[in-house]
Amino acid sequence: MTAKLPIISSTSSVFDAAYALAHVPCAQVNTRFRAGLAVFLGAGNVYTLNSGLASFYLVLEALKAVSSKKDVILPAYTAGSLIVAVKKSGLKPVLCDISLEDFNSGADDMRAAVTGNTLAVVCVHMFGIPVRGMEDLGSRLPGGVFLIEDCCQAMGSRIKDKPVGAFGDAVFFSFNRGKNLSANNGGCIIARDSALEEPLRVSMKACALPGSMDWAGAFLKTCLFMAGTNPYVYGMAHSLAAGFRETSPPDDLSVQAMGNFQASLGLRCLRKTDALFMARYRNGVALLQGLTGVPGVRLPRILPDVLSVFNRLPVLLEDAGLLEHVQKILWRNGIESSRMYVKPLHHMFDLGYKQDDFPNACYLADHLLTLPVHPGVRAEQIKTIIDTIRGLV
Repeated sequence: MTAKLPIISSTSSVFDAAYALAHVPCAQVNTRFRAGLAVFLGAGNVYTLNSGLASFYLVLEALKAVSSKKDVILPAYTAGSLIVAVKKSGLKPVLCDISLEDFNSGADDMRAAVTGNTLAVVCVHMFGIPVRGMEDLGSRLPGGVFLIEDCCQAMGSRIKDKPVGAFGDAVFFSFNRGKNLSANNGGCIIARDSALEEPLRVSMKACALPGSMDWAGAFLKTCLFMAGTNPYVYGMAHSLAAGFRETSPPDDLSVQAMGNFQASLGLRCLRKTDALFMARYRNGVALLQGLTGVPGVRLPRILPDVLSVFNRLPVLLEDAGLLEHVQKILWRNGIESSRMYVKPLHHMFDLGYKQDDFPNACYLADHLLTLPVHPGVRAEQIKTIIDTIRGLV
């Protein structure tokens, strides 16, 4: 039987799932999870929902309650689901190119895209790499322009002595499968601008509650994900698992309050964040060090005052024709890699841009390969990844 290391993996154990199941009837479990998040993130009120995407949507709805502006600035390379939320809110997506230094849209670039109709700038900490210049961007934006932090891939990352999520007027996280802290689903919002608190409270009161049997489906999905990402099971069933992956943005989104099972599982995982996050950091750094200096491979530049809790490690192969071959050989050697998003946003959606706009985002989409860094990755597998890429590129 051939073991295959998946690109993402479960960080929950059978004991975590059993704990979450036992605490489904607990009326205070969601409150306890929110309180734990508030302490960890240094926040006041934390609002928990059924997904990170639903969290972003409610942030936009709160902004609409305090401003009539319409433009939302986003990096040209990020999850297409963000466009779905912006459009559902009746707002206009405005794109900004990314940098090939750290694969994010930098603060200076996003600031330069601001106009008189800009409602918000969305800084996305892609791959767990914090956005450059994040710490003072808010103070450099004109009055009436809100700063949103998308921390869905970056929970635990830090800029100097502050965690990502400490800088935005509104911040949202995801706890979906494969995220740095995973409850197998769910998300949360932090409003650091007091003007957003009341509209968020109103929106949360209107949120649908999970169904009475929601916990059963959540428990089953958690168990299947735990079993399915075991390397030996994954080696046999990876083609079946591929059928459940989201390969294109959703047509719509649902907004619900977080269920007790997800809150219980999140609370359990919150207790071991130090170990989970440090494993991602160490694995990412080991891959960066091992691949530094390889001709034809471009790596993200991580600033010295930044700690990146990597969600995946992104690398660019200058010869895009090698991508499929490298993936095949890595898989043959027991390692799954991923192309992530294969198109920039203006190729996924008709947003009024030309196909060759945002050349850096186009280049990233065409040349990107992401590598696993989750806590299930072992030292010998990191060596295999490094040796394979060094031998092929």
